[in-house]
Amino acid sequence: MENRKYALIFLFLLIACGSRAQSINSFEQADSLSNAQYLAGNWGQLLQTGKYAIAAGYDSPALRQRLGYAQMLSGDYGKAIHEYNTVLKNDSYNTTARYYAYLCSQYLNQEAGASFHAAYLDPTQQNYERLTPFGLLNAGVENSVKFNDNTYRGTANYTRVYLTNRLSWHWQLTQSVAYFKQDFYNTPVAVPKSSLFANQNSANTQAEYYGRLTYSLNANLQLAGVYHYLKSNFLNSSYNNHIGSLGLRYNGTHIALQGDVNTGTMIGGRLNQYSASLTFYPAGNLNIYTFSRGSYLDQNGNGTGIFAQSVGYKLTNTLWAETAATFGNLNNYIDVDGLYIYNAIDPTKLKLGQTFFYRLGKHAQLQLNYTYEQKEDNIHSLTYNQHALTTGLLWKF
Repeated sequence: MENRKYALIFLFLLIACGSRAQSINSFEQADSLSNAQYLAGNWGQLLQTGKYAIAAGYDSPALRQRLGYAQMLSGDYGKAIHEYNTVLKNDSYNTTARYYAYLCSQYLNQEAGASFHAAYLDPTQQNYERLTPFGLLNAGVENSVKFNDNTYRGTANYTRVYLTNRLSWHWQLTQSVAYFKQDFYNTPVAVPKSSLFANQNSANTQAEYYGRLTYSLNANLQLAGVYHYLKSNFLNSSYNNHIGSLGLRYNGTHIALQGDVNTGTMIGGRLNQYSASLTFYPAGNLNIYTFSRGSYLDQNGNGTGIFAQSVGYKLTNTLWAETAATFGNLNNYIDVDGLYIYNAIDPTKLKLGQTFFYRLGKHAQLQLNYTYEQKEDNIHSLTYNQHALTTGLLWKF
């Protein structure tokens, strides 16, 4: 009993000293002090000890694992992944580091990185998380209704259904089909656009197929190829449009960098788009983040620059919001990894949006979006406003 009492006193002395220490003098001190703080759950002191120990050259896999766990429980998943990846550089089959790196990647919605780590888990952990190299990751549906104040244009509707499969631990495939419809009118509609007496000229429609194949080169680096087919029927003419994209993404500690090249044909013309984006997670989680994207769109030798900026933030434990704006001439602009292509007859000159994500439970997420667009009707030489309301439901398996 006496020995136990003295051991506890020694433990608390180590912790107390660690809160004031600004230097580590030996490997043994770094190991014993960090372990005592880890066992006591003093995450802030442990992170300080780890900082001084590493700076003094007393690094070790055990220290990094303790730091990773402290970062994870403190909510900095980006730094936690960094610590666990440091361990995995020398011991790729460290299942503890792999498991927590997998969890932190999930918390950051980095599904490709999570799958890469999941490949190294032992069968017991894989079964516990219900992980297999092939299977469904998510499925969803979204519908958008677009209202406008242009009497030559009807209300538009866009519907998309999609799913994502894990083809192996390194390969993922996202596919979707979509349909768009909007009525155009010869003369201004003096009666409500839904009236049977509206002077309808044509029903403009578009059917789409989208496929995105992602390969994880490692836990931080992914290569993605996209094919997007659009069958457009505009102004009583039919067009087959094909867009291809190749992108590279790097997930760092608090940032993600991506570059992509897009090329293809749209309404009989040739286009190329080059984009670079930066996602910043200042706290290493999704409580707040920013997304910045610059693009150069070249169509038949005519180029234009486009800039997109959004800010995401957590409102409650089940509710997130994202505010976004896109500036530039969005005529045939390619957005969201080639998923959305702004190829409407009337180009968008400004786009502002507000999205809310509500977690319904462990598997379901509801999405609500409002988007304002300033558009140009070049046929009738006028500028008009469009307001879109979008609802979506995502199911994660």
